[in-house]
Amino acid sequence: MIYLLLMMVSFPSDCISHNHALPAGDNKSRSMISNFLAMTALIVAAGMLPVQYANAQDNTEETFTLNLQNVDIHTLIENVSIRTGRNFIVDPRVKATVNVVLSKPVTAEKLYEMFLSVLEVHGYAAVQAGQLIKIIPSSVATQHSVPLLLEGEASGDELVSHIIHLKGIPALELIETLRPLLSDSAGISAESTSNTLLITDHAANIEKVIELITLIEGG
Repeated sequence: MIYLLLMMVSFPSDCISHNHALPAGDNKSRSMISNFLAMTALIVAAGMLPVQYANAQDNTEETFTLNLQNVDIHTLIENVSIRTGRNFIVDPRVKATVNVVLSKPVTAEKLYEMFLSVLEVHGYAAVQAGQLIKIIPSSVATQHSVPLLLEGEASGDELVSHIIHLKGIPALELIETLRPLLSDSAGISAESTSNTLLITDHAANIEKVIELITLIEGG
């Protein structure tokens, strides 16, 4: 992960005039211009970040190994960010010591799937928010805007929401039946008018729910 701290620098306009030479002993003006140049370099570097992200996304066949033993979870997050090109915002409540040892090289996508599983084990979830991913406690994850699950777009431990349209079974009657299939922090609600369920949980759990409903409704 890359952190940039930009500081606004102001100085007299005559110090940056193309035709105005700095006084020989004016160390303050020279320092201001040095700060300005440093800030400009940071801005240029920031502008290059999308290119770095695109390059990471292009190398989908590249494989990696990982050997992290008794390390802070933020070290894992940083490694995953570098390897997958994803950008994370980490909630200050995210704290844990993790062990991740891969016996064989994996692709960036497999690494990310493994990362989501580690987060779930420690009680955290990754929520997509535009180009960023928020890592937050699972207990509050369903209170955030979670992307809708479309067929084939998510799997495993990714946190998603899904709308299920029921045929003949009243949605309200199914809630208690389905809840044991979901995680403790999952959200499930029913809309009786359209006879639909809205579930927010890990994609793998939602897939189990869909399979059960298909069986109950006779395919």
